[in-house]
Amino acid sequence: MEDLAEAAIRHALKLGAEFADLRIESANGTNIVVMDGKTKTLLAQQESGCGLRAFIGGAWGFSATNTLTASSLRLAASSAVKMAKVARSKAKIQFSISRMRAVRATEEYRCKEKPSDVSVDEKLSYALSLDKSMSSTDARIASTSSRYDDLEAERVVANSFGTLVRTKERWVLAACSAWSKSEGITQRGHASTGSVGGYELMRGDEAADLGTRAAAQALRLLDAKPVPAGKFTVIIDNDMTGVLAHEAFGHACEADGVLAGSSVVEGRIGQKVAGDEISLIDDPTIGDTFGHFSFDWEGVKANKHVLIEKGILKAYLHNIETSSRMNLPPGGSARSQGHNNVPIIRMSNTYVAPGDMKKDELFEELKRGLLMQGIQYGYVESAKGQFMFKCDEAYEITNGETGQIYRDASISGVILEVLNNVEGLANDFLFGDPGFCGKGGQSARVADGGPHMRVANMVVGGLA
Repeated sequence: MEDLAEAAIRHALKLGAEFADLRIESANGTNIVVMDGKTKTLLAQQESGCGLRAFIGGAWGFSATNTLTASSLRLAASSAVKMAKVARSKAKIQFSISRMRAVRATEEYRCKEKPSDVSVDEKLSYALSLDKSMSSTDARIASTSSRYDDLEAERVVANSFGTLVRTKERWVLAACSAWSKSEGITQRGHASTGSVGGYELMRGDEAADLGTRAAAQALRLLDAKPVPAGKFTVIIDNDMTGVLAHEAFGHACEADGVLAGSSVVEGRIGQKVAGDEISLIDDPTIGDTFGHFSFDWEGVKANKHVLIEKGILKAYLHNIETSSRMNLPPGGSARSQGHNNVPIIRMSNTYVAPGDMKKDELFEELKRGLLMQGIQYGYVESAKGQFMFKCDEAYEITNGETGQIYRDASISGVILEVLNNVEGLANDFLFGDPGFCGKGGQSARVADGGPHMRVANMVVGGLA
């Protein structure tokens, strides 16, 4: 594949491209969905192809092909250059791609048991067992859904600066959802696990217990009351802290949004945006996480990105276009969903760094408040920094002790206000459930997390 890549790049340059890059990918994966004891989806997917970009005078052209031959890649290069030339005439901003050091590297994600070495029958049996573990828990479990996904991919990234990076990527994911129903009330419980690596992850206790955990949460919420609305001092758990880090602040730090004028932190590098105790990081180099990678999809070596350090905004996340436009080194934060998508700025493992308080101390100092746990869904408006998240469950806190369980709870606010209302951070750092982040019609695997965090004056509401 390396010879094909380098020949296509040379052809794009010959036709007039100032810069060109491509991704050749070959992938196979499994997708299994079981609902209410019945197999709804059983797919073994195989895909290969190439996506090639050409850059001229501040404009990009992109072309993709599913045929990995020299002639098809030449046609893709020709098409990308033609589109770049057309786009150049309409480009409002002129810039050049900053020269980068050429990288020649090969990486392979750590894996003890390749998913492709495990039969589809065994994977299906696992998904069915998860579904059964939920439905057999209690008669009040009215509906269940379990899923299993894996992917093995080989990717070659090359560019006209001489970079050529070959990556062998593997990851697995499993998730369960259970819906309980009683006296007209329906509640949902959820649990998931996943990481880069192999099928060995599915053989551990955490993966085996997903259904039990999801069903237990769904049943627990049947005894919950609607949450009281108002402003409270709240303690948010590791999952909720991670969601705030990723959704409410991380997206605002993506430099493409900053340049587009759709970020609340535009022009605020070096300014105070959070309490002194807050440090917020995006780090794809952390191994054994769902958001891990060593080189991004533009062939740039991945780096730890400190976005907030002790309350001060330090950096944005970049791809080679935004770093070139801002005269900064390449960021290594570009990824694409597949060969037929252009790489865009994406987060990886995004988290709030732990504090120095014990978790119990956060509770002991709180006379009256709420504990908010887990995340179901939400929305963010990055231009204003506004957010709303529906939690999995909430608990009353009185004199440091948790009591009444609440359902259908949400938190909302303006992220820059919330980060300045933090009263304490525990030292119990954890990553939450793995997942996929959507942006620009593309999906990317991510993880987020942090410690338990106590926040004053949080707006709490009830959602049906």
